[in-house]
Amino acid sequence: MSGKKRVGGFTLIELLVVIAIIALLLAILMPALSRVKKQAKQTRCLANLRQIGLAMHAYAGDYDYLLPRAELRPGVAVYTGIDMRWPVLFMPYLGGLSDDTEEYHEVEIYDCPSYPLKEQTVDYCTNAFDLKGTMTECFGFTKLDDFPRHAGTIYMADYEYIPDRGHIKIIVKDDPPDAMKVKMQSLDVWRPNHLPSAPDSSRRAALNRHQRWINCLFVDGHSAKMDATELTPYDFGLPLGSGTP
Repeated sequence: MSGKKRVGGFTLIELLVVIAIIALLLAILMPALSRVKKQAKQTRCLANLRQIGLAMHAYAGDYDYLLPRAELRPGVAVYTGIDMRWPVLFMPYLGGLSDDTEEYHEVEIYDCPSYPLKEQTVDYCTNAFDLKGTMTECFGFTKLDDFPRHAGTIYMADYEYIPDRGHIKIIVKDDPPDAMKVKMQSLDVWRPNHLPSAPDSSRRAALNRHQRWINCLFVDGHSAKMDATELTPYDFGLPLGSGTP
């Protein structure tokens, strides 16, 4: 009498071995997949800045080669009534509605995919350092040719919101126009404690949105990642040795 043939299928031990192998593979692959996802977000952010760079130069070409710095506003600088909010000024060149200050949030390029607070609608800050090295805020416009080292001077960079330091300049879609105008006044950096490595800043160029890297748009229009911990005022166009973070 012949023995019974084994019915096809896995034993419990074989199933446990397969599950263990799958779990091991996932443990190996997940960190790599996470790194790839972060790198993809950083690449998209750099692409955003390249697009803003094209808009920046298109704007300069239309307006006597001027670029916006810190916003002109009553009581702080000589106010001429000119809208100085760079997200609004560049909006027509990025597919947004012309001169519609309440629709800036429609420009998706202003959103960095790595920004931790998704309700924030503008994730970049512009360079408002006084290029003479006086450590004061530069209001108004600057001629494109007045920036030094166009390929090495940062015009715009990742912006960082630090909620545990009392900073409230979160710009959301439903902000009333007046509130939005006030909040946009903080979308610039202009002194050493606005640099990523500053220990006491409530607003600054980002320190760790892309690990230790910060994405930057340079005056010549190209974008690149920089080591956030090594940025100095020199990278924003100031004379060598001006200020310390």
